[in-house]
Amino acid sequence: MPLKPFYPKLASGCPLLPVTRRPLCILLAISAVLIGGCGVEPEKPQQPRPPGRVSTVTVRPELAIQYGEYAARVRSTGRVDVRAQVEGVLKQRLYVEGQFVSKGQPLFQIDREAYAFALRREESELAEAQASLLQAQRDWDRAQDLFARKVTSEHDKDKAETARQVAQARLSRALAAVDDAKRLLRYSSVEAPVDGITSLEAVAEGNLIKAGMLLATVTPLDPIEVHFSLPAADFRSRKSNVGPDTSVTLRLENGRLFQHAGELNFTSSVVDPRTDSVQLRAVFPNPNNDLLPGQFARVQVPVREFKNVFLIDPRAVSEGPHGSQVFTVDAESAAKVRPVELGPVLDGRQVVISGLRMGDQLVINGHVALRPGQPLAVAKISEEQR
Repeated sequence: MPLKPFYPKLASGCPLLPVTRRPLCILLAISAVLIGGCGVEPEKPQQPRPPGRVSTVTVRPELAIQYGEYAARVRSTGRVDVRAQVEGVLKQRLYVEGQFVSKGQPLFQIDREAYAFALRREESELAEAQASLLQAQRDWDRAQDLFARKVTSEHDKDKAETARQVAQARLSRALAAVDDAKRLLRYSSVEAPVDGITSLEAVAEGNLIKAGMLLATVTPLDPIEVHFSLPAADFRSRKSNVGPDTSVTLRLENGRLFQHAGELNFTSSVVDPRTDSVQLRAVFPNPNNDLLPGQFARVQVPVREFKNVFLIDPRAVSEGPHGSQVFTVDAESAAKVRPVELGPVLDGRQVVISGLRMGDQLVINGHVALRPGQPLAVAKISEEQR
């Protein structure tokens, strides 16, 4: 009988097949060994995320004001002309040109001799009028006594009364003449009408001047004005009532803030069509004459007011899937994400218009890797440490 072919078996029990089928069997044997020898281990429970270490502050609503900064030019409140009020020879200039003078300080001396003579003449006329009135008063008293005793007529009494009234009028005229002579003598000394910086003299000493002639000018420096333009778009969009008595600040050319605050005292009611801007003017105290007319500066004006908003560290804000967000700490000391509506950054602090409530514990440090619901280890920061 024919013999059947013999196929030896491998240790795994797979017969040693002909060469053409041998690779497949080997592959199956190896797979069986691997599957049988590698048991599946049970999954280990996931470790809970450790508490995040964060720093928080308690937020509360505040009032925030946004300032706009605009180019400005310093101007004097108005140059004052110093003019002669009497005529005569200009005897002396009494001030240093270009220096500060105080109101009432003598600036020029006009020849006063003629006015001194006129005053003495009017004073003598006054003395004569006073004597005449005394005599008229005595005559009137005597006429009244005689008329009462029926010694003189009513005509004589009336005549004495008229003479007394004439003497009284003459005295009044003499008093006015003396006052006028004193005024002219006083005007021979030309004084500074206001505090300010003086100009060069317009007329040299020794010249004959007429009443009304310009002698110099004085430019007031305290207070001083600042003129600037507010773009019409800013003017229309402002939320606060920018108007008279609004407090403004001034930044000088060197970058520092002027030490005194000013007040708006004029706001134009029309828009300049050439520049599409509104003209404004502020007045600043200038006791040390630090500001000079013509000087360039930048004025800071409140253009928008935010009420009941929160001012926070900008670094506490991050971007989430729905926009800007912050993290707060809930009652279970877990992280809670809050979408927020942001305003501008003012003086280094971010304005949050909505999304926070009074008393919220805002995370300001350690929030970068936080996840909603993550337990937190909180360190609060006081107001003084912010």
